Amino acid sequence: MDEQGLKKNGVENRMLKKLEIDNFKSLVDFHMDLEPVTVVIGNNATGKSAILQAIDFLCSSVREDFPIIIERRNWSVENIKSKLASPGNNRINFQSEFVFKSEKGQDVHIVWNVTVLTNISKNQLHLGNEFVYDLDTREEYLHYVSGKGGFIKGGKNQPDILLPSSIELQSSVLKILSNMMSVAEPIRLLKRFLINSTSFELLSPSEMRLSSRGEANDIGMSGKNLPSFIKMMSQEQKKRFMEKLRFVLGDKIETIDAATKGKPGWTQINVQEKYQNKTITVNSKEMSDGILRVLAFIAISEIKKSDAVLLLDEIENGINTNYAENLLKVLNDIYQESGHQLILTTHSTVFLDYVDKDGIVYLYRNEQGETKAAKLFENKALREQLDYMWPGEVILNMSTKEIVEKILGDE
Repeated sequence: MDEQGLKKNGVENRMLKKLEIDNFKSLVDFHMDLEPVTVVIGNNATGKSAILQAIDFLCSSVREDFPIIIERRNWSVENIKSKLASPGNNRINFQSEFVFKSEKGQDVHIVWNVTVLTNISKNQLHLGNEFVYDLDTREEYLHYVSGKGGFIKGGKNQPDILLPSSIELQSSVLKILSNMMSVAEPIRLLKRFLINSTSFELLSPSEMRLSSRGEANDIGMSGKNLPSFIKMMSQEQKKRFMEKLRFVLGDKIETIDAATKGKPGWTQINVQEKYQNKTITVNSKEMSDGILRVLAFIAISEIKKSDAVLLLDEIENGINTNYAENLLKVLNDIYQESGHQLILTTHSTVFLDYVDKDGIVYLYRNEQGETKAAKLFENKALREQLDYMWPGEVILNMSTKEIVEKILGDE
């Protein structure tokens, strides 16, 4: 997907552009620039999962309280506060820069700054401060400081919403907003983006094999709602889904459906495969991990809610490299088609050959153990190697030490 294609469709202005994190796991004084599709690479334990977890923590804070997020993740406060920072530093700081399109078609550049206060002995988190402001004009849309209160800027002809000093929050201020039409448009754009954003980093084929119940507008963090989501897709969605599925897996795939069996209404996936004059049906309990993950990725491309960031971890797991090129084409097209920004991680140099080189971010740990990030092919020496090698080949033919030395040589 090229830059011209993005601009033609007018969705390049709905995304998370920059991320700064301090004191979350190995992310100390960490900053990273993002693209419509960002692929994060690096050795084990360099912080790839920590980045996805930090983004999900932020997005979840506008839907859930901190204790719920911690419990769902099976974390403790001691788990997430960095052991690399000074012991007396009880603040986890996040600063995110977004660009959106306003209702009038104008670019809106927003900075969202959140500080979370930690109490390890009590295993508690609460909001220290939160600010939302326009990057260009510095106009504030949200201002909150724990113990002092603050305000949320009102919408057109609407008064500001005052936040009393007595209020103590265990979530983002954005979570407590009920009437979105009463607040300024940038706040609405930001909250919609964050609510729509979803982490699929915990996709589990074992969960996808299970039957699911009820209705679902996405597949769920672990993929457990995949059967229900497929069943609920519109005819147009199912048509696109099948086209993408055959594009990735080949034309042996005849049909896919999600059948409901029994009184409780449990739904399971069935795929029909055609071989000469014979058609066989394979249900989700019989499918390989890789095929289930391919189904999940294609289903994610059909999620309707747009203006969001979607998180996928180790996309190559269980998937034959023969499918890499076409699968990455499907994933790369998601932003252009649906407005979903993607942040992916991978260890596969083969998969790297089919992504935009400008979106490849390399992670490494410095001498202090802190995670650092660099746009890999912004480095001149590394970029020159693309004249005769694929991106994955560049990584494959260099040691971590060599790559880091070249990155540091640009600083």
